[in-house]
Amino acid sequence: MNDLLDPFATQHAGQPLERLDRAQGQPLPAPAYTLPSGALQALFDLRGRGLVSAAKRNSPAATALREAGLLGRFGGASDTATTIAGIVERAGRTLAAERVDRSGTTTWSCWASGPDAVVRTAHDDTETIDLLPFTSAVARLVAWSGIEPFWPVADPDDDESRVIPDDVVDAVVAGRQVDPPADAGPVLAARWREPWSTVSIAVPGSDDGLPLVFMGSASHLRIRVDGGSRLQLVPSYWVFEALPQLLERSWSTT
Repeated sequence: MNDLLDPFATQHAGQPLERLDRAQGQPLPAPAYTLPSGALQALFDLRGRGLVSAAKRNSPAATALREAGLLGRFGGASDTATTIAGIVERAGRTLAAERVDRSGTTTWSCWASGPDAVVRTAHDDTETIDLLPFTSAVARLVAWSGIEPFWPVADPDDDESRVIPDDVVDAVVAGRQVDPPADAGPVLAARWREPWSTVSIAVPGSDDGLPLVFMGSASHLRIRVDGGSRLQLVPSYWVFEALPQLLERSWSTT
């Protein structure tokens, strides 16, 4: 077969489909600041206080902030730190996300004031902080979420009303071996063997959200029901469109 074609998608779609793994996104840019967990909170605790106790001044978070140039020797905030704190305090728009995969849980938070935004990610004992335009922050969220182009090929008779227990979803996301449903066709069975991750995107204070499950690059809308979740296969372009629609719905009511 032509090496420009996706053999699996072509076989099950019944038409030639090009390989999309060559169109996957580039790695995320390196964050401006990589700091110990709690650094952003420490910035708020220490900024503008002049002399502070040696214990607070020498905490791991404070030391990292000072070494990054965000705090002065005695705790005074730099111009950049003042800008970061001001955006967080004045934020008229906020956005939050959580990603869970085999490596654990990572949270993503964004505060926006006017055209500017502060983005914070936290994983284990490390957090990152970026100061960037809000439009770039949303683009970073898309890349951070792991959304990639893929062919939404499904088994002809696949029953998407199938309910998968949430403990099964959690187990597969964690990397534990779980057999696919007994009635799964070859396409679902192949997706099932890919690494799984979950991504939940929401506007704080809103009941609206975008819960997703990824099997490899295949995206699924996670619909919570009694007894577990239904996983509806959705094209990647649907996810790209759903995020700005979520923001528009949520922020238009605030």
